[in-house]
Amino acid sequence: MNSQLIFRNIGRFVLLMLLQVLVFNNVYLGGYINPCIYLLFIAMLPTSTGRIPTMLISFFTGLCVDVSTNMLGFHTFACTVVGFMRGVWLDKIIIRDNDEDIETPSLFSGSYQQFSLYLFLLLLVFNLVYHTLLVFSFREFFYILFSALLSSIVTWILAVLYQTLLLRKSKNTKV
Repeated sequence: MNSQLIFRNIGRFVLLMLLQVLVFNNVYLGGYINPCIYLLFIAMLPTSTGRIPTMLISFFTGLCVDVSTNMLGFHTFACTVVGFMRGVWLDKIIIRDNDEDIETPSLFSGSYQQFSLYLFLLLLVFNLVYHTLLVFSFREFFYILFSALLSSIVTWILAVLYQTLLLRKSKNTKV
């Protein structure tokens, strides 16, 4: 990895963490929806990042959110699961179907539909794991499912807006 890519990812991490901790951790829409925009950082890690480093980075990312929100490891565990699933879906959805080399998965690298599906699946897995740990009751199965689905949809919309607004200028270059 070159130094420009490293600094770009550090900047993305800091910006998404600040957005999450200062803005989105204070947003609960209807008691069901808690957007987790910081997951975009994990989804947009360079494709050259191996599975073990991805899981370690995901663990650290979740830990940062847990520490800033006084949680008990819910974000950490759910992010680590996302880090594992990222490698699987990155290979199956984005890399396998593209002829070009993709350095960083985003809306502007490869197919919009592929990245959207990849991102939504990661968000859904995170939210299913996170809300299951948060509620920790099988009697609340439909509440967990409903919360996870709504949170995934809202986070996906925010992630698309984030990428459209902040990455629009580099649409024709590698992201």
